[in-house]
Amino acid sequence: MADASEYEKAVPWIREQVTRYEKALTEIRTTHAGRPAPEVKEALLAAGKRHGVRIANEVAQDAAETYR
Repeated sequence: MADASEYEKAVPWIREQVTRYEKALTEIRTTHAGRPAPEVKEALLAAGKRHGVRIANEVAQDAAETYR
């Protein structure tokens, strides 16, 4: 098991990933509200790539169903 200092070293990277993830979600929430879920899901996966973060298919599906 890693010690606390290892976790502390990872915090900046984790924060950056969360920021990128939030940017992708916000972008698609703004541009795709009300559209069919499959379209929203594909747009979200593409936005994740543009923002440099991998969004799991299951997460994209859940978000797509929420945004429509």
